[in-house]
Parts: sequence; structure tokens; C-alpha cells
Amino acid sequence: TTVQSVDTNSPRPPKKRVSMMGERIRVKGPRLSQENVVTVRETFLPPSMSLVEFFKKDQHVDTSNMFEVDSDCEETLDDDGDDPEDFSCYSWFLMRLMSVLYVQDKILSFLTDIGISSSDLAGMSPLLASSMKTLDGWAENLLEQLEESFPEGCPPDLLPPLTPGYSLQQSLADPNCSPFRQHTQTSLQARVLWHKLATETPISDHLQTKEPEVMGEEPSSHGVRTAFRGTDGVSSFSCYQNRVSMMVVTTLREILEIDVKTCMDRDRGVKEEGNEEGSSAPFVIISNEDNKPRKNPLTLEQPSGSMNTDSGVEVFNQILKRQESGVRCSTSHSDLPLYLTGNTDGYVKLWEFGYPHHLAKYGLSGTRGRVTSVRFGPLGAKFGLADTNGAIGLWHTTVSSLTPYCVLNCHDRATRDFSFLGSASVLASVGSSSNNRNVVIWDTLLPPSECAVKKFQAHEMGAMVCSYSPKRQVLISAGSKGDVCIFDVRQRKLQHMFTAHDSAIRSMCLSPDEELYFTGSSEGDIKSWSFGGAGGDQHSFSFSDGHKSTKLFSNLPGGSLKGVMKLHVDSTNHLVSCGADGEVKIRLLSNI
Repeated sequence: TTVQSVDTNSPRPPKKRVSMMGERIRVKGPRLSQENVVTVRETFLPPSMSLVEFFKKDQHVDTSNMFEVDSDCEETLDDDGDDPEDFSCYSWFLMRLMSVLYVQDKILSFLTDIGISSSDLAGMSPLLASSMKTLDGWAENLLEQLEESFPEGCPPDLLPPLTPGYSLQQSLADPNCSPFRQHTQTSLQARVLWHKLATETPISDHLQTKEPEVMGEEPSSHGVRTAFRGTDGVSSFSCYQNRVSMMVVTTLREILEIDVKTCMDRDRGVKEEGNEEGSSAPFVIISNEDNKPRKNPLTLEQPSGSMNTDSGVEVFNQILKRQESGVRCSTSHSDLPLYLTGNTDGYVKLWEFGYPHHLAKYGLSGTRGRVTSVRFGPLGAKFGLADTNGAIGLWHTTVSSLTPYCVLNCHDRATRDFSFLGSASVLASVGSSSNNRNVVIWDTLLPPSECAVKKFQAHEMGAMVCSYSPKRQVLISAGSKGDVCIFDVRQRKLQHMFTAHDSAIRSMCLSPDEELYFTGSSEGDIKSWSFGGAGGDQHSFSFSDGHKSTKLFSNLPGGSLKGVMKLHVDSTNHLVSCGADGEVKIRLLSNI
């Protein structure tokens, strides 16, 4: 390429126009001649090494001032602790495991940013899918080796005394808090790696000691534990997907964020931290600040709350409490620490775990009905609401616009629930219609007059809830007369239907492996069902002590709460339920 430039040795500036005091003055200058034109030619210089070679090359890092030891903590750097050259010690086992988990987390976050689901990874990138399977195998092997080599769990002298006033994760991120405390260069390098992993990954989740099981205790009925009990009926709850013990509980008066890790650990046979004198395990701590995305004085850890229940005294940590009336439903994001709440005034609010104020407020234009359901899309990039006016509104999570990009008029009486069918553009709605077409499949990419792909006549008195199974490609809907319908989404036909309860079904959920699904009725009982194909689904077991209906909360805003309001099975195989009795109950399914 040729670039023309002006010789800087020219005695006068080039001709230009100058505006002074509102008048345009023309400044004369010399004309450019061929002598003032300089020709520049660009040549390509190849790089001396590739990017791969550059990153593989050993980089010199100055660690002289990276970990300056305070005078108060100088005694912690001694000859105690693990030997950095002993790669069979507990610390190295733990760091190898956390390194694998760190890589997995970075890959999954990258796939989420570019909009690729983990279920579609095998078809889009077989090499990356096989790499993820290899990482999963490494993580499982390291966990097995860690349990076999250290059956007693984390050694009590692994870490020095923790920093006063800090949580466990904050203390682990402190450069002076490391299991490698020798004055050697090898120990310094090991401390650098430990500090990196402790900062980037929740390493405190793996610092759990195994206490001996207490013999002679009779398990409670069906292994049920009451994680929360309030004075008002619980309308809904949602769990933070990356930390299932942290959940938000909503009533018709307030929103509470709690941590029920103690309750879940006791289900697994792990005792909560003892209060006996002489306890030498300072790192068995229920911390509330490990995964907080924002630091705010209002979100500091508050004293634990306790309650007396039939199965003993349960403990939960209350993280945050908001006064918000009329909340009827909630849902959490699949990856981010976000959740939605739907109110009786027709608005949906977006919240962040640990942050006291809502991030955004969404609603349909015109006359708004009471919000009956809120859901995020499969990847969390979209979300929607359903209301009693029969409409469904859809928004983009990452777009700041409060106007919905799509509004569907689904049912002329009311829309009770909806579910995304494997994609954020295809969904199913259930509700009440005058023509008895109470289950409809929609494709939002089609024109408005053609977006209703299939309408089913089902549930004589109207449909209440629905769930979709991606593994089996079936849609499950439940009605106000206790009937359940199974639809084949691929063939768009009704497979079979049966009566599951004697009263209306108000909640439904699937197990993580999609082998079971659970239904909760307005009378308070919970039942489990296994898929049986064309011959009908099989009843596995039931809980008669779910959540009994009550008339105590019938005069509160938004109407009465009846029976089981929501069901959810998390990744740790816990069945969580809430209802009109004001309780949130947790059942470990493996104990049943």
C-alpha cells in the first residue's frame, strides 16, 4: 500500500479553513508538489514464535514481593505443615482435584457465553465433548483417591489459625493461610498455586471432616427434615444452582435468603459443628459469603436461626430478608446467582443473591393479571411470565429493555404454567380455555397467526402445572381434578392419561436423571411416579405428611395457599417442597 504524507520540513502549514468569532477565514498555503510526497511501503515481518510456543515457554515471575509475610503471622511460616515435595499429601490431592474443577468451570462458562448447551456439545464439537468426559473421569478418580487415602477427611492441622472476623473462603484466599509453611522456594511456588485455586474455586467445600456416625438414632419418617418454618404460608422457593444449599424462600409478605447446608449435611450423615469444648476442627464452618457476587453491609452474615420440629432442632442461616408482599412464584437462573419473583400486581422482579434491591422490574402493558408462573429458558438467556389474563410474555435476560419481545395470548380464561421445550423459542402453555384446549404448544419464530403449533383438548376443569423431559421428549401436564396427561412432543399426540390425586395438582417436578417425576396436590400429599411408556406410569411411593392445607392464610393478598405449592429435586438428590403450612421440607431420596 502507498501512503501519502506531507513533508514536515515545509515552511508553511497546508491550506485550511479556520472559524474565528463566527467568521470563516481562509488560510492560504503552498500547493503540494511531487517533491513533498513521500512513498511508504509496508512489509510483512513473520512472528518469531507461535502463540502456543509463547505460552508453553517458561515465563519469569518475580515472586520476591508476591507473598510478603506480616510480622504478626511470621510464626505461621515454620517447618510445620505439609511438605511441598510430598505429592501424596492431602494438600496436593486437593489441589489436583481443584485444578480439574477449575478447568471444567472455565470451559462451561465459555460455552454459556457463546450460547452452547452442554447437551448439544457432542454434536457441535465432539473433540471438546470428549475432553469434558475425560475431565469428569479425572475428577471422579481424584475424589475416590482422596476418600481412600484420607478416610478421616481433612487433617485438623492442615491450616494455621484462621483470620479472625473472616469466613473460611476469605481466610483461605489470604496468602499467609496455606498448608505449605516452610521457608523454601518450593514451598513458595506451592503457596502461589494454593492461593490461585483458593481464590478462583470454592475450595472450602472440600474441607469437610468426617465425624463418626451416631448409632441408635431413629430416622424420622421418610427422612424428612424441616429446613424452614415461618409464621406465614410459603408460596414458593428457589435454589441457587451452583450452591444448592442456598435458597430463597418467598411468602405473601416477605422474601428470605437462607442457607440450609447444615440440614443437608445431616441427611448425608455428617454432623454439624459441635459446640463441645475442645473442638479442634476450626474449618467446619457454614459460611454465607463464599459465593456472594457483591459485597454490601446489608448482606453480612447474621446469627443463625433455629426451630423445634418433630424431627429435632434444625438450624438455618438467614442471609437476607426483604419486605415484599404478594409474591406467588419464583425461579432461579441455571448458572448465574439470579432469580425471579412473580407478584400479584402483575410484575416480575429480577433479584441477585446477596443484593438487597431488585435489579429490574418487568410487566406486560395494559391490564395486568396476577402472575402465576415465571421460568428461565434452557440457557438462561430468556425468561417469561404467565398471568391470569391468559397471556405469556418473553424477555431477553441480557437486554436492558423492559418491553417483552414476544407476547402470546394463550388461553382466554387463565394461563397457569408454561415450560420451554428444549429451546427458548418453543414452549408449551397450560391453563383454562373455553374450548377446553387447555394444553398448547407454541413456536415463537413463526408468525403470530401460525405460532400455535398444536392444541390439545385435555383436563376438563383446566390444567394447573406442566414439566418437560428432554431425555424422553415428553410433556407432562396435571389438572385441577388430579389427572395427569403425558404428551409425545415429537409426534404431537397424547400418549396416555391417568388420575394421580383426588384433588387439584398444584406442583410438579422431575428428578435429575428424568426417571421419576413428583406431583403435589392441594390436600398436601406428595406422590412419586416412574415412566411406564404406553402401558401407563407406575406409582412408586407417596408422602402423606407433605404440606397440609390450611385456611389461616386465606385472607392474605393474592388468595389462599393450598397444599403443596412447589416441588424441586436438586443435583444432590434432595426433594425440596414447600406449602401452605409455612414450612420448607427436605427429603434425601436415597434414604427412602
